[in-house]
Amino acid sequence: MKRIIVASILALGLGGASAYAGGFQVPEMGIKAMGMGNAFTAVADDPSALWFNPAGISFQHGTAVTVGSTVVFPKIDFTTTGGTPYAMSRDAVAIPHAYLAHSGDGSRISYGIGINSPFGLDVKWPTTAPFASSAQYGRLKAINFNPNISYRFTDHLAVAVGVDYVDMYRVDFNGTALPQNFHGDGWGANVAAMYHSDRFSAGISYRTSVKINAKGSSTLVAASATSANAINVTEPDMLNIGVAVRPDADWTVSAEADWVNWKRFDQLAFTYSPPLPVYGSSITVPENWKATWAYRLGTEWRFSPKMRARFGYTYDPTPVYNPDFTPLLPGNDRQGLHVGYGIDLSSHATLDLAYMYMWLKDRNQTESTGTNATRNGTYKATLQLAGASLTYHF
Repeated sequence: MKRIIVASILALGLGGASAYAGGFQVPEMGIKAMGMGNAFTAVADDPSALWFNPAGISFQHGTAVTVGSTVVFPKIDFTTTGGTPYAMSRDAVAIPHAYLAHSGDGSRISYGIGINSPFGLDVKWPTTAPFASSAQYGRLKAINFNPNISYRFTDHLAVAVGVDYVDMYRVDFNGTALPQNFHGDGWGANVAAMYHSDRFSAGISYRTSVKINAKGSSTLVAASATSANAINVTEPDMLNIGVAVRPDADWTVSAEADWVNWKRFDQLAFTYSPPLPVYGSSITVPENWKATWAYRLGTEWRFSPKMRARFGYTYDPTPVYNPDFTPLLPGNDRQGLHVGYGIDLSSHATLDLAYMYMWLKDRNQTESTGTNATRNGTYKATLQLAGASLTYHF
């Protein structure tokens, strides 16, 4: 069993993932957390704590492994100002994750590693869409490797530190006139703390931004000219703050506020060598995103000794200002309803399931100008997510 689980971790981690989500963040990095609206920073009681709040592993026992995946089912439609409809590709996208956590009996030191894909993108419009020449296909595939170590100062207080290595191994920002792809990697860090007692817990987790230095190629189709490109892409820094209360042994209620500093994603600046015809030696695409706060609520009800039901709600505003809107990230303010279920299959194994329905406020885009005026129109979107994971305790 141990060899099978370790092999599964490696397979999931190396597989990577991509998906359309708020901005290009994918918060659903744990199935138990997903069932609780991702309000998990102050709960953090399974191995996915390594992402949500690594200090939480100090209050777990023994060695445990979680492997799982979330599948995203997008539905995004665009109607031009003249009334012509277009639909984005509705192919489902899988987002796997894996975690290994160890907390030795009597030891104040715990450690573990998470492998996941918290940022990703997969958006494909028809080549006949009016904006397709500049924004037809967007894909971002990245794997995050995140080892952590946690130290428990007292029976109730622990802190953790970790390192993030991000391998952004495939990115495409394509228009039919200028396909561009690149890959790169970068490093970041994280720090977290947790106070935990039987009836109350509080947690805080901070992750630094990660600057990806990337290289690839760009092709100007009309001139049949290809050039090497270079670009820097910055993943935002994040701060998660949460509290949880347990009025009795059967109920947990949690609330959380998550800050994402999307100001880091201010532009995409390509440089070309040799220079491309028409475009020259560089192109700069302004993004000018804003930092956002997302708010989450979650609850878990242990309705039998072996089974739990979970419910959650999310409100997550868009970081994109109207003048800088792109159909490759066609989001708007969004809300989500979550449900989840957990069952102990044995004294060692737990199965978690979750479902999320997310609806986005209609975007009535009117502020795209110049050659981007073809992006104006109405965007309607809903997302459905379903996930499952297995946790095994040694």
